[in-house]
Order: sequence, then structure tokens, then C-alpha cells
Amino acid sequence: AAQNISPEISLDGTYTLYVRCRDANGNVNEDEYAIRFCVEKGPDTTPPVIEGTSISNGMPVSFNTNDTDLEVYVNEPATCKWSHLDKSYKDMENNMTCPEKVTEINAQMLYACTTILNGLKSETENRFYFRCKDQPCINGMTCKINESDRNINAESYKFSLLGTRSLIISKVMPNDTVKDSTEAVKVTLEAETREGYKDGEAICEYSDTGRENSYIQFYNTNSYTHSQDLWLPEGSYIYYIKCIDLGGN
Repeated sequence: AAQNISPEISLDGTYTLYVRCRDANGNVNEDEYAIRFCVEKGPDTTPPVIEGTSISNGMPVSFNTNDTDLEVYVNEPATCKWSHLDKSYKDMENNMTCPEKVTEINAQMLYACTTILNGLKSETENRFYFRCKDQPCINGMTCKINESDRNINAESYKFSLLGTRSLIISKVMPNDTVKDSTEAVKVTLEAETREGYKDGEAICEYSDTGRENSYIQFYNTNSYTHSQDLWLPEGSYIYYIKCIDLGGN
């Protein structure tokens, strides 16, 4: 596939490509930039490597989430599948949409295969298994690769998402009159959270209007207890509190 867009490169040897660049003002690098690399003689006997995923492995997802989009990053063009069970590539039920051309590489020099993971359940660990096969045939072109020569992952890439419970704000304070002898009275807003992810570990914010984009993060938060000191003149106040955990609850 590379022959259509670059100088001819054979299956064996060391090569050097020279690069010059010009910016919008017409400046050109006087000394060429050399890129030197070697190509193994072959044949290709290495299966694709899954380098990572768009969602970190083991991350929580919000309560009652049934499915989620996912990208799987592979080190070479491939066809990939996934299953809820650890099966061989041919027995996996779910196909992924993968780039076919070497030019469809992302900024991390990887190929992004996309899918929708379904069957997610709350309050449990949802396990998924991925396998890939290299040297895909490009649509509309005659495939020159024998199917038996394509390399397949012998082991699955294991991936999981943690189903969570709904996050609950179980307590807020104060809910009464705060008194002091000073003109501005120190008032400590407090909140407690439970359930959700990690038994209520969350980040909380407060607002005196409740309008979107008016919320301010508590000074002490990212736990299941949250607090913020305020100095307020005499009067009656209503504050709005909202919290979110790592799973998005």
C-alpha cells in the first residue's frame, strides 16, 4: 500500500529519505533532514499489537449505562473483533470498524478501530476480549495476501469497565441559623456523598444561583466528605450543590 504514495521500498535493506520544508513566509531549511530506517527481509510473522484504548482499562461507567463507544489502538492495519467471552478470533461475534490503509494513521502512529460495547451492567465488572488479524485486504483491490499468511493474536486483549451505583448526596450542612459576633460570619458549607463509585468518592461544587456555569468547586473535595468556608454578612442564603464521581454519576 505504501508504494502508491512513497518511493519504492523493498522488503530488505537500509533506506534514507531526505526532507525539506518551507513555511508560509517562504523560509526553507538549508540542510536537508534525513530519515534513515531498515526494513526486515520478512516474511511478516508478527500479529497486531493492541497498544491501548480510548477509555482506560478498568475505568468506571455511570449507573444504568447500557453501551459506550470505544476506540482500540493497533500498531498496524488490521481487522479486529471482540466478545464478552475469551474466544478465538474466528468465533468472536462482534466486528470492529478498522482503517485499511497505512495512510490512515493517527497522531500517535497507531490505527484506531472503533466499536460500540454493549451489554453493560451496573454494579459489576464488565469484561471484554479483543483479538486482531493483520494484513487486511483493501476494499476494491485484489487481495494479494493468502488468508493463511495473516497473523492473528493467540491471546485476547482483556478489557473491563466497572458498572457503578447511582451517586447520592446524603447530607448537607448547615441547615439552620449560624451566629457569631462579627460582621461577616464564617459559614462552612459541608456535603457528604455515598454509593456511586468507590463508596461516594466524588468532586462537589456549589452555587448561590443554581445556574449552569455558576458552580464553584469545593475547596476540600475529591472524597466522600466535602467542605468550603464562606464569610457572609447577615442575611438568608440558599446554596445549590452538585457532585460527580469518576464514572460520571
